[in-house]
Amino acid sequence: MSNGLVSLILAATTHPSSDEALTGRMLVLLAMGICVLAVWTFFRLLRPEKFLLSDTPGRSNSLHILHIFAVYFAHVIVVRLGMLVIAAWQGVKLVAGKPVPMTVGLPATGAGLIVLIVGVMVVASMTFSGGVRRGLGFSTRRWLSDTGRGIVGFLAILPLCIAALMLTKYLADKGILPIDLTEHPALGFVRQASTAWVVVVFVVITVLAPIGEELFFRGLVQSLLRKHLGGPWPAILATSVLFAAVHVPIYKDMPALFLLSVALGYNYERTGRLFSPIFMHAIFNAVMLWHVLG
Repeated sequence: MSNGLVSLILAATTHPSSDEALTGRMLVLLAMGICVLAVWTFFRLLRPEKFLLSDTPGRSNSLHILHIFAVYFAHVIVVRLGMLVIAAWQGVKLVAGKPVPMTVGLPATGAGLIVLIVGVMVVASMTFSGGVRRGLGFSTRRWLSDTGRGIVGFLAILPLCIAALMLTKYLADKGILPIDLTEHPALGFVRQASTAWVVVVFVVITVLAPIGEELFFRGLVQSLLRKHLGGPWPAILATSVLFAAVHVPIYKDMPALFLLSVALGYNYERTGRLFSPIFMHAIFNAVMLWHVLG
């Protein structure tokens, strides 16, 4: 669902809501984000080793690339089968080359994310020396400090993501980037959906997607790449490229997705725990959904 998330940001940034108060609140968040980013940058310049992640230990594991593929393909298969089953149950005909109706795609995506979460937990329990909690870092043992890190991370990365989206749109409008800027179909659905479907969207975007994507991309993929690439930053950047690449062909969102992923990966390496990036991801999704629904 991250591609839908960043499309929400693009709509919120380039096609503002007619609600002036809501737009004003978003501008306040952006101003806060710029201030937080400036302060964070200042302190990282004073303590560059914090930014370089030179003092962060690796996560001992026996992960193999086949573990990654197995979990990912189980997720994809469940999503695809779920779409077929739900479409048949609803009496909807799926047409090749046309968008899947959100009433079909949302519950299927939710089921796929649940499988992704379970798959990562099973693989982590078998391959990380500290298990799921202390090895993978899927723990709330320092939830208060990790909550603060998530809030700071959200505020700091928000202006960078929006700047990347605005630059992408500008280059596309000028014909420099030959990409499609058509509004994501999820936006029209969310604006007109019933309360029940808005709840489904909220659960999928702000609960299941942050947990599933962070467990998979940060927990498994980044840990595997760190072991083979020899350091946290090569792993963060490589994971972020993959995170953006899985959203092809939504090219307009890729720069922002990459930046978001870098911030999430950095948070994971700084703490060794997944609560901070999960919480940061969830705040990001929730705020953008709130802005569009306004």
